[in-house]
Amino acid sequence: MSIKSKLIISYIILIVFSISCLGFFIADKSRDAIFNEVTEKSQRISELILNMVSVRNDLLSEKIRTDLHCAEQKLDNLGSIKIDAVNSVKVEDHSLPSLYAGSTNLTVNNDFVDNIEESLEAIASIFLLMDQKLVRVTTNLTVNNTRPIGSYIDNKSPIYKTIIKDQHYYGNSLVLGEWFVAGYKPLKDVDGRIIGAIALGYKALNNHLEKTINDVKIGETGYVYVMNSSGDVFVHPHIKGDNLGNYDFFKRIAAQKNGIIEYELEGVKKLAAYRYFEPWDWHIVTTANYDDLEAPSTSLLSTIIIITLIILLLSIILAIFLTHTFVMPINKLKGYMEIAGKGDLTIQSDINTKDEIGVLSNSFNSMIKENKRLLEETIKYDSLKTEFFSNISHELKTPINIIFSTTQLFSLYTDKDIEASIDPLKFKKHVNTIKQNCYRLLRLVNNLIDITKIDSGFMLLDLKNHNIVEVIENITMSTTEYIKSKSRTIIFDTDIEEKIMALDAEKIERIILNLISNGVKFTRPGDKIEVNVYDKGDNIQISVKDTGIGIPGDKLDMIFERFKQVDPLLSRRHEGSGIGLSLVKSLVEMHKGTIHVNSKCNKGTEFVIELPVRLIDNDNSEEHKNNINHHANVEKIEVEFSDIYE
Repeated sequence: MSIKSKLIISYIILIVFSISCLGFFIADKSRDAIFNEVTEKSQRISELILNMVSVRNDLLSEKIRTDLHCAEQKLDNLGSIKIDAVNSVKVEDHSLPSLYAGSTNLTVNNDFVDNIEESLEAIASIFLLMDQKLVRVTTNLTVNNTRPIGSYIDNKSPIYKTIIKDQHYYGNSLVLGEWFVAGYKPLKDVDGRIIGAIALGYKALNNHLEKTINDVKIGETGYVYVMNSSGDVFVHPHIKGDNLGNYDFFKRIAAQKNGIIEYELEGVKKLAAYRYFEPWDWHIVTTANYDDLEAPSTSLLSTIIIITLIILLLSIILAIFLTHTFVMPINKLKGYMEIAGKGDLTIQSDINTKDEIGVLSNSFNSMIKENKRLLEETIKYDSLKTEFFSNISHELKTPINIIFSTTQLFSLYTDKDIEASIDPLKFKKHVNTIKQNCYRLLRLVNNLIDITKIDSGFMLLDLKNHNIVEVIENITMSTTEYIKSKSRTIIFDTDIEEKIMALDAEKIERIILNLISNGVKFTRPGDKIEVNVYDKGDNIQISVKDTGIGIPGDKLDMIFERFKQVDPLLSRRHEGSGIGLSLVKSLVEMHKGTIHVNSKCNKGTEFVIELPVRLIDNDNSEEHKNNINHHANVEKIEVEFSDIYE
């Protein structure tokens, strides 16, 4: 039964009993109804505030990772991290060695952390590892208008234990009595030794959140306050900073975590609904005075005495109207919260009432705007990362081409016997090793560039009408000599000799070579690789099947994920970046096709591709020919197979 129905029924019972009994029993029932109404409202407000705090915690947890990475990049830009034990700095009773980033002395120099606060609006600290402690040497955190330089994290802290393991720490952290959503990363010198840490954090309780909570009112004297499990009051309109740990009602709240409680504070009887938010150790309490709750009951009893049966019908209608008016904005706000919880940050509440729900509605809109801003910043940083990968791939490719050209020149000199003093066979072996590794780097760079192009939407298909059977057969047959040199057998078969369809021959070649390369890597000498083409009417099915070591069933879902390797057992003797199958899947999907895998351990693996048959108009290319330059095709095979070692 909905809350609206419950309230309507409660009001009707209240009115009927008031007219029938005209006594104390009626007043008592009306009092219970009002208490239920206020209790439910208090519970709902506590729930909404809990959801708001939870959403803020989740968004800050995501933001801290990106911002900490950005701060680390700023620190890297200053130069290498090192310790100068000679030029020590006196901090209170401590003598701290100087911690340098390049030529910048970070110890007791707050310029860097102040710059972080200005650009990221975050609390930042840098720690020095000494005497089994992480000692804070610079920070923009202030406690009582003082920067706590010299304070430390001891070796019993999980933060310390995580940093010395050369791992990142993310989570909620209690820093000098205040909760932060924080992240810590180790700092290492040029020799790779951990010498400190950089930390970034955001206060769990900021001014906006505190104002939002303080603005919530329940009746005349009701309000919301927040305290921790020690009884320290963080948010309260009257007694912020006090400790309620010695009160019996606090001990019940701390023990039960969630529920409703009646208690007495400073001679005033109160009713409260409370919820516990574990990540921040917050007890959110919504409370109201009993006197305010009983006042309507007394007034109602006096009014009911003079009510007549004629007003009964009008009272029922009025009760229905008031209940609808009361419940409707709560349900609307609940609906908006559910939409926002599913990820739609464009939603805005249109509730403009002057009561507590209106205040909560305005706070909800402000929270959504803030969350949307945080999300847009995260997207912006992701875009910067994509641009970075694209640029670094381009920068890597230029020296690789130079190295590759040099190896070709070495091969030319060897063929012409220019250097008689060099053993040609041994020289060729080294040249081939260099060339293969150049091909490996070239393959990695090409894959990175293509993945970046696909992610950013810059890769397009060059579709032409081709005989797909001929295309795949030529690709397969071009690998025969290589497969034979690896003591494997490759077989091509088809149930149709010709199927003209629109495709990008270069991309199809890339797909088939990649799958055959996988087949070679994960088979043993004497194993067989089969490439089959089947005509399915509106679709063409391509199968690349081997009799190799197979893939465990619980690993099949991850093989197309980027940068993932199936198992150390399978990849121990073989190289690979984990990009190839992800790229294959993307290229297949660009052709509007699908790819899936069937495999059994020690029996083999089969990759099945299905491509829709379609033609393009005004194609002036020679539809039935697939002229592939032999030398270029051999190079493509060497590139695609470059991470296969004996």
